[in-house]
Amino acid sequence: PKAVYADRLGARGDGTTDDTAALQAAIDRVQETVGQGIVFVPPGRYRLTDTLNVWPSIRLIGYGPSRPVFLLGPHTPGYQDPDHERQLVFFAGSRPRPAAPGEPAVPARPPDANPGTFYSALVNVDLEIGDGNAGAVGVRGTYAQHCFLAHVEIRAGSGLAGIHDTGNLLEDVTILGGRYGLWTRTPSPGWPLTAVDVRFEGQREAAVRETAAGLTLIRPRFRRIPAAIIIN
Repeated sequence: PKAVYADRLGARGDGTTDDTAALQAAIDRVQETVGQGIVFVPPGRYRLTDTLNVWPSIRLIGYGPSRPVFLLGPHTPGYQDPDHERQLVFFAGSRPRPAAPGEPAVPARPPDANPGTFYSALVNVDLEIGDGNAGAVGVRGTYAQHCFLAHVEIRAGSGLAGIHDTGNLLEDVTILGGRYGLWTRTPSPGWPLTAVDVRFEGQREAAVRETAAGLTLIRPRFRRIPAAIIIN
């Protein structure tokens, strides 16, 4: 009963309306009212033009007869530079408060999730990156215990990576296209990253590029890629 429903805060999911602000408002509402909890997202195609910041201990969960899709349209401004990645979904370590008079301005980007970031998750929501977005990344989440991506398909297409830097657990995740499927370093608590039933297809360079991730792969599938795993 304390969950927030994205459509009740104006998210349309019609594939053309910019739903970024409405979805962010739903995430913010959870943080402002109960601190940690759930945003339920009904079926639809939710067009994004900027990053969704998911504050700690908030889970975005899709429901209904079909998975909702977060869509980055072709050639979305700000997503073209592969040397300066920009995410569709960013799991943050905290929500910065507005700067008080006389204080330095708050950074434009919130801090990364960290070893103290628990319970954040993305469940049963697909992501899609349109053409002409070479700097786009589906998800970044350098979080810790009880955080995960589950039942997600990331259609990374022209983007840089489906996932760039993550932690803890991936389960039932499919990544199609992208320069890399999963590109990650050591998870923030220094623990291994476990990926269960993760499928990679059509990446341009490698399904996985990793640095000291302690990666455990259980039933992975690789298809139509030049390299399965590159270890830096």
